[in-house]
Amino acid sequence: MKSITVLGALAAIALTTSVQANQDVSGFYLGGGAGSTTVNLDEKNYAFDEDTDGKTLKFITGYQFNRIVAIEAQYTKYGEITPDKNLTRDGKLYTWDATTFSVSANLGYTFQNGLRPFGIIGLSSLDLGQSSKALKDDNATAVHLGAGLEYTPAALSGVSFRVGYEAELFAIEEDASSEDIDVLVGSLYVAATYKF
Repeated sequence: MKSITVLGALAAIALTTSVQANQDVSGFYLGGGAGSTTVNLDEKNYAFDEDTDGKTLKFITGYQFNRIVAIEAQYTKYGEITPDKNLTRDGKLYTWDATTFSVSANLGYTFQNGLRPFGIIGLSSLDLGQSSKALKDDNATAVHLGAGLEYTPAALSGVSFRVGYEAELFAIEEDASSEDIDVLVGSLYVAATYKF
């Protein structure tokens, strides 16, 4: 009886691997995710005391061409960011409510077991959403980059789960000086997508 159970389990594993090996991975996908926000500001001769409310929301859509290449668009709301806890404007703490729209190449490899490590590189349009005007421009173009791991179980046809870290890297100019501030706003997140 024990050997029949073991043989049955091995047959099920072999069939699952065979089904995933023949699975077509191309198609449009749509999904969303949530995570925690991180921020890092760097300016010569100045130390920032950054803080975030910790909430990121993501909406993801894209097209996967094959096991390696996908093109992806994302809308990301990073939540409230405090660039410097010591900075006030008009008697209130100066904050950002940053949102981005990005278009990126999602490059990875889909293994037969459904795992897909990936990297993302692209450009994003960023709206800082300043609580008051402290920077010359509220908008910026940023480099969108990241890495993660996606899993598509064979039993859930078309559904994928991913965990990753993605960030926007950009430079901004203060209103009071001509110095550039290098900014990295990122998110460690989990997401789910459905492929049509």
